Amino acid sequence: MSESLRLDAREKAALEETGFVLRRDVFAPSECRAIADACEALVDRLLAEQRRTKHTVGSYMFELQRRLETIVKWEPGAPDLLQGVEPFAHLNDDLYRWAHDPRFVEPCKDLVQQDDVILFTEKLNVKRAHKGGPIVLHQDFPYWCDITEAAPRVATAMVFLDDATKENGCLEVVPGSHREGLQERRPIEGFGSFEIDTQKYDQTRLVALEVAAGSVVFFGPFLVHRSLPNLSGADRRALLYSYQPAGYQHMRDLTWRQSRPQENP
Repeated sequence: MSESLRLDAREKAALEETGFVLRRDVFAPSECRAIADACEALVDRLLAEQRRTKHTVGSYMFELQRRLETIVKWEPGAPDLLQGVEPFAHLNDDLYRWAHDPRFVEPCKDLVQQDDVILFTEKLNVKRAHKGGPIVLHQDFPYWCDITEAAPRVATAMVFLDDATKENGCLEVVPGSHREGLQERRPIEGFGSFEIDTQKYDQTRLVALEVAAGSVVFFGPFLVHRSLPNLSGADRRALLYSYQPAGYQHMRDLTWRQSRPQENP
Protein backbone atom coordinates (compact mmCIF):
# COMPACT_ATOMS: atom_id res chain seq x y z
CA MET A 1 0.00 0.00 0.00
CA SER A 2 2.68 2.50 1.02
CA GLU A 3 4.88 1.72 -1.96
CA SER A 4 1.96 2.27 -4.32
CA LEU A 5 1.56 5.80 -2.93
CA ARG A 6 5.09 6.87 -3.84
CA LEU A 7 5.59 9.03 -6.92
CA ASP A 8 5.65 7.07 -10.14
CA ALA A 9 8.00 7.77 -13.05
CA ARG A 10 5.56 10.15 -14.72
CA GLU A 11 5.07 12.14 -11.53
CA LYS A 12 8.80 12.31 -10.86
CA ALA A 13 9.29 13.71 -14.36
CA ALA A 14 6.54 16.26 -13.77
CA LEU A 15 8.11 17.26 -10.44
CA GLU A 16 11.46 17.78 -12.14
CA GLU A 17 9.91 19.80 -14.95
CA THR A 18 7.25 21.88 -13.19
CA GLY A 19 8.15 21.74 -9.48
CA PHE A 20 4.87 20.26 -8.31
CA VAL A 21 2.72 17.14 -8.53
CA LEU A 22 -1.08 17.24 -8.48
CA ARG A 23 -3.12 14.22 -7.45
CA ARG A 24 -6.89 14.43 -7.81
CA ASP A 25 -9.51 12.55 -5.76
CA VAL A 26 -7.02 11.56 -3.06
CA PHE A 27 -9.54 12.02 -0.25
CA ALA A 28 -13.22 11.11 -0.45
CA PRO A 29 -15.93 13.72 0.23
CA SER A 30 -16.63 12.15 3.64
CA GLU A 31 -12.94 12.46 4.56
CA CYS A 32 -12.85 16.09 3.44
CA ARG A 33 -15.85 16.78 5.64
CA ALA A 34 -14.18 15.08 8.60
CA ILE A 35 -10.97 17.08 8.15
CA ALA A 36 -12.95 20.29 7.65
CA ASP A 37 -14.94 19.61 10.83
CA ALA A 38 -11.68 19.23 12.76
CA CYS A 39 -10.44 22.49 11.24
CA GLU A 40 -13.59 24.35 12.21
CA ALA A 41 -13.35 22.98 15.75
CA LEU A 42 -9.81 24.34 15.91
CA VAL A 43 -10.97 27.71 14.57
CA ASP A 44 -13.72 27.85 17.20
CA ARG A 45 -11.17 27.10 19.91
CA LEU A 46 -8.85 29.85 18.69
CA LEU A 47 -11.70 32.36 18.44
CA ALA A 48 -12.61 31.60 22.06
CA GLU A 49 -9.09 32.39 23.27
CA GLN A 50 -8.26 35.66 24.97
CA ARG A 51 -7.04 37.99 22.27
CA ARG A 52 -3.43 39.16 22.17
CA THR A 53 -1.90 42.09 20.34
CA LYS A 54 -2.25 41.83 16.58
CA HIS A 55 0.75 42.85 14.50
CA THR A 56 0.62 43.95 10.86
CA VAL A 57 3.76 42.54 9.29
CA GLY A 58 4.27 42.73 5.55
CA SER A 59 0.97 41.85 3.87
CA TYR A 60 -0.36 39.96 6.89
CA MET A 61 -1.77 40.47 10.37
CA PHE A 62 -0.48 38.06 13.04
CA GLU A 63 -1.30 37.29 16.66
CA LEU A 64 1.17 35.32 18.78
CA GLN A 65 -0.63 32.87 21.04
CA ARG A 66 2.28 31.95 23.31
CA ARG A 67 0.28 29.70 25.62
CA LEU A 68 -0.83 27.60 22.66
CA GLU A 69 2.54 27.87 20.91
CA THR A 70 1.00 28.94 17.64
CA ILE A 71 0.48 32.00 15.44
CA VAL A 72 -2.98 33.06 14.33
CA LYS A 73 -3.31 34.95 11.07
CA TRP A 74 -6.13 37.48 10.68
CA GLU A 75 -7.56 39.18 7.61
CA PRO A 76 -5.94 42.65 7.51
CA GLY A 77 -9.11 44.16 6.04
CA ALA A 78 -11.33 42.36 8.57
CA PRO A 79 -9.19 41.89 11.69
CA ASP A 80 -11.83 39.84 13.52
CA LEU A 81 -11.89 37.24 10.73
CA LEU A 82 -9.44 34.37 11.12
CA GLN A 83 -7.39 33.68 7.99
CA GLY A 84 -5.12 30.90 9.18
CA VAL A 85 -2.99 29.29 11.87
CA GLU A 86 0.52 27.78 12.05
CA PRO A 87 1.43 25.33 13.50
CA PHE A 88 -1.68 23.43 14.56
CA ALA A 89 -1.14 19.66 14.76
CA HIS A 90 -0.34 19.81 18.48
CA LEU A 91 -3.66 21.53 19.13
CA ASN A 92 -6.01 18.94 17.63
CA ASP A 93 -5.64 15.16 17.86
CA ASP A 94 -7.60 14.53 14.66
CA LEU A 95 -5.47 16.92 12.62
CA TYR A 96 -2.33 15.37 14.11
CA ARG A 97 -3.49 11.92 12.96
CA TRP A 98 -4.28 13.18 9.47
CA ALA A 99 -0.74 14.56 9.23
CA HIS A 100 0.51 10.98 9.34
CA ASP A 101 -1.83 9.64 6.67
CA PRO A 102 0.34 7.80 4.12
CA ARG A 103 -1.38 9.65 1.28
CA PHE A 104 0.48 12.73 2.48
CA VAL A 105 3.63 11.17 3.87
CA GLU A 106 4.60 8.61 1.22
CA PRO A 107 4.71 10.98 -1.78
CA CYS A 108 6.62 13.55 0.29
CA LYS A 109 9.40 11.01 0.85
CA ASP A 110 10.23 11.37 -2.83
CA LEU A 111 10.30 15.16 -2.61
CA VAL A 112 12.44 15.10 0.55
CA GLN A 113 14.52 12.31 -1.04
CA GLN A 114 14.58 10.32 2.18
CA ASP A 115 12.40 7.50 3.49
CA ASP A 116 12.42 8.69 7.10
CA VAL A 117 10.50 11.97 7.22
CA ILE A 118 8.80 13.92 10.00
CA LEU A 119 6.63 17.01 10.26
CA PHE A 120 8.28 20.40 10.00
CA THR A 121 5.20 22.61 10.24
CA GLU A 122 1.48 22.74 9.45
CA LYS A 123 -0.71 25.56 8.15
CA LEU A 124 -4.45 25.99 7.91
CA ASN A 125 -5.61 28.51 5.32
CA VAL A 126 -9.21 29.71 5.55
CA LYS A 127 -10.67 31.92 2.83
CA ARG A 128 -14.16 32.80 3.96
CA ALA A 129 -16.86 33.50 1.39
CA HIS A 130 -16.63 37.03 -0.06
CA LYS A 131 -14.10 38.05 2.62
CA GLY A 132 -11.07 35.78 2.36
CA GLY A 133 -8.03 37.75 1.26
CA PRO A 134 -5.01 36.91 -0.88
CA ILE A 135 -1.85 34.99 -0.09
CA VAL A 136 0.86 37.10 -1.70
CA LEU A 137 3.34 35.89 -4.30
CA HIS A 138 6.18 34.09 -2.51
CA GLN A 139 8.47 31.11 -2.12
CA ASP A 140 8.49 29.19 1.15
CA PHE A 141 12.28 28.95 1.45
CA PRO A 142 12.96 32.54 2.60
CA TYR A 143 10.58 32.11 5.53
CA TRP A 144 12.35 28.95 6.67
CA CYS A 145 16.04 29.26 5.79
CA ASP A 146 16.98 31.21 8.94
CA ILE A 147 15.04 28.74 11.11
CA THR A 148 16.39 25.38 9.98
CA GLU A 149 19.17 23.90 7.87
CA ALA A 150 16.58 21.48 6.48
CA ALA A 151 14.76 24.29 4.62
CA PRO A 152 15.99 23.30 1.12
CA ARG A 153 14.52 19.81 1.57
CA VAL A 154 11.13 20.60 3.10
CA ALA A 155 8.21 19.23 1.08
CA THR A 156 4.62 20.39 1.39
CA ALA A 157 1.38 18.49 0.80
CA MET A 158 -1.59 20.82 0.35
CA VAL A 159 -5.06 19.26 0.52
CA PHE A 160 -8.08 21.21 -0.68
CA LEU A 161 -11.10 20.72 1.57
CA ASP A 162 -13.42 22.60 -0.78
CA ASP A 163 -13.53 22.85 -4.55
CA ALA A 164 -10.89 25.40 -5.56
CA THR A 165 -11.59 27.78 -8.44
CA LYS A 166 -10.29 31.08 -9.74
CA GLU A 167 -13.34 32.76 -8.24
CA ASN A 168 -12.67 31.52 -4.70
CA GLY A 169 -8.91 32.01 -4.74
CA CYS A 170 -7.38 28.72 -5.82
CA LEU A 171 -3.64 28.09 -5.63
CA GLU A 172 -1.66 29.60 -8.49
CA VAL A 173 1.85 28.37 -9.30
CA VAL A 174 4.67 29.19 -11.70
CA PRO A 175 5.75 25.92 -13.36
CA GLY A 176 9.53 25.55 -13.49
CA SER A 177 10.19 28.34 -10.99
CA HIS A 178 11.70 25.83 -8.54
CA ARG A 179 14.77 25.67 -10.80
CA GLU A 180 15.37 29.42 -10.84
CA GLY A 181 16.66 29.93 -7.31
CA LEU A 182 15.54 32.72 -5.04
CA GLN A 183 13.46 35.45 -6.65
CA GLU A 184 14.00 39.15 -6.04
CA ARG A 185 12.03 40.22 -2.99
CA ARG A 186 10.39 43.41 -1.79
CA PRO A 187 12.99 46.09 -0.87
CA ILE A 188 11.72 46.61 2.67
CA GLU A 189 12.84 45.61 6.14
CA GLY A 190 11.51 42.73 8.19
CA PHE A 191 8.99 40.00 7.44
CA GLY A 192 7.64 41.72 4.34
CA SER A 193 11.03 41.34 2.67
CA PHE A 194 10.26 37.62 2.22
CA GLU A 195 7.56 38.46 -0.33
CA ILE A 196 8.45 38.48 -4.01
CA ASP A 197 8.71 41.93 -5.60
CA THR A 198 5.75 41.75 -7.98
CA GLN A 199 7.00 44.84 -9.83
CA LYS A 200 9.94 42.79 -11.06
CA TYR A 201 8.28 39.40 -11.61
CA ASP A 202 6.43 38.20 -14.70
CA GLN A 203 3.09 37.25 -13.20
CA THR A 204 1.73 36.13 -16.57
CA ARG A 205 3.58 32.85 -15.91
CA LEU A 206 1.16 31.96 -13.10
CA VAL A 207 -1.10 28.96 -13.70
CA ALA A 208 -4.31 28.50 -11.69
CA LEU A 209 -4.84 25.03 -10.22
CA GLU A 210 -8.61 24.62 -10.27
CA VAL A 211 -9.28 21.33 -8.53
CA ALA A 212 -12.05 19.48 -6.74
CA ALA A 213 -12.08 18.98 -2.97
CA GLY A 214 -9.93 16.04 -1.95
CA SER A 215 -7.14 16.88 -4.39
CA VAL A 216 -3.57 17.23 -3.09
CA VAL A 217 -0.69 19.20 -4.58
CA PHE A 218 2.89 18.41 -3.55
CA PHE A 219 5.72 20.94 -3.94
CA GLY A 220 9.07 22.01 -2.56
CA PRO A 221 10.30 25.25 -0.96
CA PHE A 222 11.35 27.09 -4.13
CA LEU A 223 8.12 26.93 -6.14
CA VAL A 224 6.67 30.42 -6.71
CA HIS A 225 3.00 30.53 -5.76
CA ARG A 226 0.14 32.68 -4.51
CA SER A 227 -3.66 32.76 -4.22
CA LEU A 228 -6.13 35.57 -4.86
CA PRO A 229 -9.13 36.70 -2.74
CA ASN A 230 -12.26 34.62 -2.41
CA LEU A 231 -14.96 36.39 -4.43
CA SER A 232 -17.40 33.50 -4.24
CA GLY A 233 -20.27 32.69 -1.90
CA ALA A 234 -18.58 29.64 -0.38
CA ASP A 235 -15.52 29.08 1.81
CA ARG A 236 -12.24 27.82 0.38
CA ARG A 237 -10.24 25.94 3.02
CA ALA A 238 -6.96 24.10 2.68
CA LEU A 239 -4.46 22.33 4.93
CA LEU A 240 -0.73 22.31 4.31
CA TYR A 241 1.44 19.67 5.97
CA SER A 242 5.19 20.21 5.48
CA TYR A 243 7.69 17.39 5.99
CA GLN A 244 11.45 17.31 6.50
CA PRO A 245 14.17 14.69 6.94
CA ALA A 246 14.14 12.96 10.32
CA GLY A 247 16.63 14.32 12.82
CA TYR A 248 15.61 17.97 12.56
CA GLN A 249 13.38 19.87 14.94
CA HIS A 250 9.80 20.87 14.36
CA MET A 251 9.21 24.56 13.77
CA ARG A 252 7.32 24.73 17.06
CA ASP A 253 10.45 23.68 18.95
CA LEU A 254 12.62 26.07 16.97
CA THR A 255 10.39 29.10 17.48
CA TRP A 256 8.65 28.51 20.82
CA ARG A 257 10.83 26.07 22.78
CA GLN A 258 14.34 26.49 21.46
CA SER A 259 15.96 25.05 24.57
CA ARG A 260 14.04 21.77 24.46
CA PRO A 261 14.82 18.67 22.39
CA GLN A 262 12.40 17.59 19.65
CA GLU A 263 9.22 15.92 20.83
CA ASN A 264 6.04 14.81 19.11
CA PRO A 265 2.79 16.55 20.01
